[in-house]
Amino acid sequence: MQRTIRPLIYGTLCCWLGLSACEKEQAEPSKVDEDLQPYFERFDVEARARGLDFSLEMEELEADILGIDQDGVLGQCHYSDQAPNIVEVDDQFWARATDLEKEYVVFHELGHCVLGKDHNDDRNTDGTCSSIMQSGLTSCRVTYNSSNRESYLDELFE
Repeated sequence: MQRTIRPLIYGTLCCWLGLSACEKEQAEPSKVDEDLQPYFERFDVEARARGLDFSLEMEELEADILGIDQDGVLGQCHYSDQAPNIVEVDDQFWARATDLEKEYVVFHELGHCVLGKDHNDDRNTDGTCSSIMQSGLTSCRVTYNSSNRESYLDELFE
């Protein structure tokens, strides 16, 4: 009888230890460059002001400022079902950009990575870009400034 119980207890103990080791780990906190963090927080504030909550999506993001070797690319979003979405912003752009220019690029990339938006190259009648999600490959003029910021953000979060 003891011969039967010992392997059963041993097997049960190993199974329990094995299962506890395989439990899903807690989600790691977001890995966002400290210079980008204020813009991520602004994005969250603007989303919440419009009744939207993307906190879960934002927690899983990674973001960094680094050299992007593609001409004219100021930022990019890499997204995948198997890994966290990653926002990258070009370091040379970041070093010379104004606060609103930084916000524009970060919000554009979060539009892809968090909102799942594609590019929108529609133009207003005056030739300005109608969306913060413009690709940069068309002739619309970017005029993101403090006087039209609200309307661009309304369009971004609609």
